[in-house]
Amino acid sequence: MPISLWFNLARSGGTLMARCLGCMEGVLLLSEVHPLGVRTIDPAEQAAAWHGLLSGAELPRWAGGRRRFDELIGLLAERAERRGKTLLLRDWSHLDFVGAPFVEPSLTSRTAAILAGALAPRRFATVRHPADQWASQQELDLLRGKVDLGAYARGCHAFARLAERTGFVRYEDFTRDPEAELERLCAGLGVPYDSGWRGKYRAYSHITGDPAAAARTVGEIRPARRRELAPGVRAELLRNEDYLGACGLLGYEP
Repeated sequence: MPISLWFNLARSGGTLMARCLGCMEGVLLLSEVHPLGVRTIDPAEQAAAWHGLLSGAELPRWAGGRRRFDELIGLLAERAERRGKTLLLRDWSHLDFVGAPFVEPSLTSRTAAILAGALAPRRFATVRHPADQWASQQELDLLRGKVDLGAYARGCHAFARLAERTGFVRYEDFTRDPEAELERLCAGLGVPYDSGWRGKYRAYSHITGDPAAAARTVGEIRPARRRELAPGVRAELLRNEDYLGACGLLGYEP
């Protein structure tokens, strides 16, 4: 049965791209799902409320992590396939590669490990320049002051190695040429590209993420702007081997 697993880190454009992918005709999107995050963002509740993949009577048996994560995803993928759709999981990759303030990072994908084997999802990633991503994360009360810069860089480097293995689309490229990069993203994820997405993405509401950021992206997609770094952060990053390694793997100038 077709399952697609999309890796992305916090503040890397995932909310905007989720609108674009989720509105496509052949896709049923579950957003920011993770085996350790079901008490915060429950894929069973999303599947029931957004797509009708679980009935109201079934939901209590599956919600809140009451059953194994891989069993739930397998059931939802089977039901999506019966409707001629592909189940697309937007992974909550922050938990694995940054972690704070929720869990300790593993620096590997727990979701991919649990779903490997019989389910074998198609995997692909989206990325953003690590410096801009850091600056954007510092605008969130949830993350500001909670993440050490060195730990963040280690997570970015590990995520970049994952993205290099799976293939990736860069957020900056997407904002410059959305049609071409979305087509690449769909091909990487193994989901059908729907050329009518531009007429639908603004109204698509089955997403998670920063509400303010989501509201700002409802308009026309414009090229991403560079972010200003706090004093001293730029120099610290340029001395950090993990940061430099991540930039090199993803094709960014440090």
